[in-house]
Amino acid sequence: MIFLALWVLALVGAAVHVGIRRQWSQALQRTRVFLCYQLTIALGLSGILVFVGHALRPSETAARIGWPASTNFQFELGGFGLGLAVAALLCLLIRSRFYWLGVAFTPSIFLVVAGLNHLREALGGNLAPYNVLTAAPDLLIPLTLGWLFFRLFRLAPSGDPDI
Repeated sequence: MIFLALWVLALVGAAVHVGIRRQWSQALQRTRVFLCYQLTIALGLSGILVFVGHALRPSETAARIGWPASTNFQFELGGFGLGLAVAALLCLLIRSRFYWLGVAFTPSIFLVVAGLNHLREALGGNLAPYNVLTAAPDLLIPLTLGWLFFRLFRLAPSGDPDI
C-alpha cells in the first residue's frame, strides 16, 4: 500500500508544483516536472523502503509477502533497492533525459515482472497483503514512467540531452 501511496504522492506533488509555477500550458516543462517527481518519489523513496524491508527486516517482509524468508537473497534485493534509491535521487542533480531514462529502464522491467509475479501468486491463492497490494504500483509506476518518457522525447529538442 505504501508504494501505491508514493506513486499517488508523486502525481499530487507534481500537480501542485506545476500549478504553483503555472506551467500547465507548458507541455515540455510539465512533463519534466511529473517525470522528476515519479523518479525521485515513486522510485527513489520506494528503493529506500525496499532496502529497509528486505535488507534490514527480511523475515517480517517475507512473511507479509507470503513467501518463506531467504535472508541472503533478500539482502541482495535490498541492495538493488538502495542502488535504485541513490540513482533516482541523483535525478535531482543530474538533469539529463538520457540519465533519467537509464535510471528508469532497469527497475521498470523489474517492477513489471514483479507485478506480474504478484498477480500470478494472488491468482494461485497467495492473498498476503504485501503480495496483493504491491501488484498495482509495480505495474503503474513503469506505465507512468513509460508514458512520461514518450512525451519527453517527443517534446524535447532532439539535440538537447539536458532537462
